[in-house]
Amino acid sequence: MVSYFGIVPEGHSLDVPNGVLGMLFYTYSFIRHFKKKGPLTGLAVLFTSSINTIICTLAIASSIFLARKLFILRELCVVCVSTHIINTTLMIRAILEVSSTGKTTKTQ
Repeated sequence: MVSYFGIVPEGHSLDVPNGVLGMLFYTYSFIRHFKKKGPLTGLAVLFTSSINTIICTLAIASSIFLARKLFILRELCVVCVSTHIINTTLMIRAILEVSSTGKTTKTQ
């Protein structure tokens, strides 16, 4: 998907399959869920509410793109629908977290 949008050329080492991007996203979400609150130094900055919202926005955008492709093809993929539901849930949680804190620097 990365080369499809012209971010990197096709065949580039960063042109990874969608599954790898998904595994990175869900690993990030898993680590963020269990991350303890603490000072925002070093890598802890990656787990702020604002960064989480940006990452979830990218994930939901790719879900919408892929769901549209499946709709055009008239295909129903149970795994894909489940993934879209999970991504939507994570996005809603990110938005609620940012709106409930009033600050975008609080970690979960």
